[in-house]
Amino acid sequence: MISIPVSFLLAAVFLALGIAALNWRSLPTAARGMFVWLFSLLALEAALVGVRFAFGFFELLALQRVLPVWIAPSVYLAFVSLTVSAEKTRRLIAWNFGGAAIVTFVMHLPVPVIGYIDGIISASYALYTLALARLWRHGPDVFCNAPTNIAGLLHKLLGFSMVLMLASLLIDVFVAYLFAHQSEVAAALAISLASMFFLVIAFAAVVGVIALRFGQGRQIQVENVESGAQQAELVTAARKVLIDQEFYRDPSLTLTRLARRVGVPDRDLSRAVNAVEGVNVSQFVNLVRLAEAERLLVTTEEPIGKIQERAGFLTRSNFYREFQKAYGAAPGVYRKKNAQSAF
Repeated sequence: MISIPVSFLLAAVFLALGIAALNWRSLPTAARGMFVWLFSLLALEAALVGVRFAFGFFELLALQRVLPVWIAPSVYLAFVSLTVSAEKTRRLIAWNFGGAAIVTFVMHLPVPVIGYIDGIISASYALYTLALARLWRHGPDVFCNAPTNIAGLLHKLLGFSMVLMLASLLIDVFVAYLFAHQSEVAAALAISLASMFFLVIAFAAVVGVIALRFGQGRQIQVENVESGAQQAELVTAARKVLIDQEFYRDPSLTLTRLARRVGVPDRDLSRAVNAVEGVNVSQFVNLVRLAEAERLLVTTEEPIGKIQERAGFLTRSNFYREFQKAYGAAPGVYRKKNAQSAF
C-alpha cells in the first residue's frame, strides 16, 4: 500500500519544516513557537497514519482521531500570531487550545451516533477555515509582526493553508463515508492518495523555505534591530520617509503603514523610536507634523487652517493644543513672534 512509506516520508518533511521554523529568527518568538508546534502535530499525525496502515497498530487510533481538532486551531494561531501583540497571542492560544481541550473531552463521550467524531472534526476544520478566510481578507498588511519583505508570501501561504484546510475537510468526510460503508480498502487507498498529495505540498513548502532563506537576492532590510546605532539609523530612515515623501500629511497614517514604507516589522520601528526619541510612534509622527507646521508658519503666509491640513492634523482644536504644548504659544501668536522679516 503506497500510504505506508508516504506517510512516514510526509512526517519527515513536516519535521524538517518545523526545524526550519525554529531557526527562522526574524519571526517573533510566539509565531516561531506556533509554527514549530503545528509542524510537530502534522508530523505526529502522519506518523500515526503510517503506523496504523504499515503495522496494523490501532492502539494509538484514539490519539490520531483527536489530533485534527488541535491541528486546525494551530494553523490559525500560527498565522494570527504574526498579526497581533504577544499578549493578545497568549490570550488567543489560551482560548483556542482551551476549546480544543473541551472538544477532545466531548469526542470521548459515549455518544451512540454514527459519524459523531467525524462530524466534530469536520466542524472544527470548517470553523477554522472560515477564521483563516477572515484573516486573509485583510491582505498582506495584516502581518504587522513579520519582516516586510515576506508579508506577501505569508498572505499567499495563508490563502494556500485555507485551501488545504478545506481539502482536508473534504477528504476526511470522504474517508469517513468509506469507512461507514465498510470499504476499508477504498478508504486506505484514499488516505494513501491524500498522503501523496500533502507530501507534494509539503515538499513544495520546503523548497519555498530554502529559496526564501538562501535563494533571494540581497535586499536592504533592517531586521531584529538591537544596537543603539541601528535604532538611530532606523529612526532617521523613518523621519526621512515622513518628510521626503510627505507621508506625515496623511491623517490616517498608522504604525503598520509607516513601518512597511521604511521596510521593517512594526515591533522594530516601535522599539527604535521609543529607545531613541523616548516617545511612541504616534507621538513621533506628531512631532514631525508639528515641526513642519512650525516651518510653514514662519516661512509662508498660508492661513493657519491650510497649514493645519498640510501638516496632517484632522481638527483645529487638536492642532492648536499640540502646537501650544510643543512650542509654548498658539500658532498665530508664534507666527507673529517668529515670522521672517520678509513678511
